[in-house]
Amino acid sequence: MNSQKPSNTSANWSLGAAIGAAVAASACCTIPLGLVTLGIGGAWISGLTALAPYRWIFVTVALGALGYAGYNEWQLSRRPDCDCETIFSSSARSSLLGVGALAIVALVVSPWLLGTSPSSVTGQAQASIAGAQDGSGASATPASFRQIVLEVEGMTCAACPKTVKTALEGVDGVYSAEATFKPPEAVVRFDPDKVSVEELTRATENAGFPSSKVSS
Repeated sequence: MNSQKPSNTSANWSLGAAIGAAVAASACCTIPLGLVTLGIGGAWISGLTALAPYRWIFVTVALGALGYAGYNEWQLSRRPDCDCETIFSSSARSSLLGVGALAIVALVVSPWLLGTSPSSVTGQAQASIAGAQDGSGASATPASFRQIVLEVEGMTCAACPKTVKTALEGVDGVYSAEATFKPPEAVVRFDPDKVSVEELTRATENAGFPSSKVSS
């Protein structure tokens, strides 16, 4: 009876659900970084970072759906004479399952792969200043440069500081930027003649991470 046979359609849908859940799991971290890197920003990105508290729910759904897709495919592989309707051939399904599994794993672990070092951002900035002063820096520091520390809200994983750093470095007039997850802050060196503090905080907000000045 067809009703007793594993469903090829169920396998296809479960794999699609797994990929969709994996994308949702990475929406709070990897996707904002990709958008900011491409120069795409806006307050709407905060809607993506707001998914962070539900990340593990999406991860669980993704892994569960992937397991179900694999189980369904295993059952189908044991029935070479299955007369059920099929969208893809057996080899195509196996290839899709393999590629889908790799994509899901990559999306799930991407925050850790993209994460930055937990070392003090203030220490990194001070080392950068010292290098510039003794002439070992990569480029000359603007004579009018200013340095501020921003307290950043909404960072939930080690990948978030990279998004903040990328957003700040994309602002014209910023000489350098460093950001860390713990403490959740960013140190920015910039030319006040070209960019204001308000523009810097707007840049982090448009990346999904509101910020405010702590000190100069």
